[in-house]
Amino acid sequence: MAAKKSFKPQNLRSLLGFLLVVIIVGSGALFYFSLEQVRQYAISVNHRIQDADASAGQIQQLQLLKSKLASSNDLVTKANQLFSTPDAYQTQALTDIRNYASATGLSVASTSFGDPTTNGGVYSITITLSKPVSYSKLLAFLNDVEGNIPKMQVSSLDLSYVESGNADSVNVGDTTIKISVH
Repeated sequence: MAAKKSFKPQNLRSLLGFLLVVIIVGSGALFYFSLEQVRQYAISVNHRIQDADASAGQIQQLQLLKSKLASSNDLVTKANQLFSTPDAYQTQALTDIRNYASATGLSVASTSFGDPTTNGGVYSITITLSKPVSYSKLLAFLNDVEGNIPKMQVSSLDLSYVESGNADSVNVGDTTIKISVH
């Protein structure tokens, strides 16, 4: 029979010392690994906090912008009224001009619209008023046209003196009016 090796206290001390060293080294490695994981998590949390702060700031800016837009909605509506649309400018201009002529006691004899493709992109209407007209009524009509919304501007006016008759009367030929279109 083989002799049994006995487990002596020195062997146990050596084994326990070795296990203690392994546990200490293992604990240190585990601590270092855990510390790195905590650092990475802390960095991730910090980035998310910064993103949340930036998002909160952007949300506040968007809410402020929304309130400004809501408060300036009337201004946007008025700005849009300054211009006609290419589809509706003829109807609107014709209606406005006839209303202004009627309000000042004048009548429109004829109208024609200029072609914006041959006119350099300028939308215009040429009108002829019934002759003769009162100079003061003509001035009131032109003032109304110039103050119109959507914006219209008289670009040419053919005007001549009436030989006989009232000193306030004038002959008005073709009058070209530019129309602001967007």
